[in-house]
Amino acid sequence: DVHSPEDLYPPQLWAGAASYFAAMEGALPGGRYMCARHLFARELPFLAGYSLGQIAHIVQLAISHKKLLGYSEGTLVPYARSQSMLKERHAESQQPCQGPAGACGIADRAALRACLQRTLEEAVAGGQRSVPLSNLKQVFQARFGLELSETALGYAKLSELLQDPCVRDLCEVKLLSMGHVLVPLQRRSRISLAEGLGFEGGYPSVAVQHTPPSADVKALSPPPGAQRRCRPRPLCLDEAASTPTTPTCSDSGAISTPASDEASASSAFLSATPARTPF
Repeated sequence: DVHSPEDLYPPQLWAGAASYFAAMEGALPGGRYMCARHLFARELPFLAGYSLGQIAHIVQLAISHKKLLGYSEGTLVPYARSQSMLKERHAESQQPCQGPAGACGIADRAALRACLQRTLEEAVAGGQRSVPLSNLKQVFQARFGLELSETALGYAKLSELLQDPCVRDLCEVKLLSMGHVLVPLQRRSRISLAEGLGFEGGYPSVAVQHTPPSADVKALSPPPGAQRRCRPRPLCLDEAASTPTTPTCSDSGAISTPASDEASASSAFLSATPARTPF
């Protein structure tokens, strides 16, 4: 990928390129591909063995990352003589590269955001999906009477200015076959579920009342500190209908075991129970 920022080349190549470009007189063709063809035809030692596509990638890295070449009036020259270095110096001091033409003022960050937002909205309303980056300065001058100077706002490149926090939520800079364009970002509106259900001011509050347990529930609950003395076992039908044999305490305090009552209850139950018929 000719636009890839990944550097896959040895340091010896960049050392030879730095020496060659620094001593170069004149200029190279401004197009990346035409410049690569020009260097490929010269059969330079530090480019020996590299294809035309790789040399085009080397030219791109020399411009964008290594700062060995720069643009000047549409051509590529050594970086020390390029307009790119001049723009970086003006960006450091936040000064425009050239004074505003006529009565045009220089757009500050507030004007940049307002004018850019309006430009993108008009483009979307006109059915356009993007705005060419190369036309943005002309639009500012013709439409709003302002000069858009990236160096006055502290940036050496216009594409870097459009990534500033004041405007990066409005658009995205993308590289297409036609060049760099601005793609408007769609704003997602937040949908409130409470408002969608018709509740104003958020969700309704629900009061939760804790009802104390009734007397019947308390009677079924085991007393505090009670311990289970035996393991639970399956309940027999005969035992469910029989009278419990738990000893009872009389009013006088003596403990009695109702053996006679148990016997009479058992006989009464057996007499009332129909005979079991095997199937």
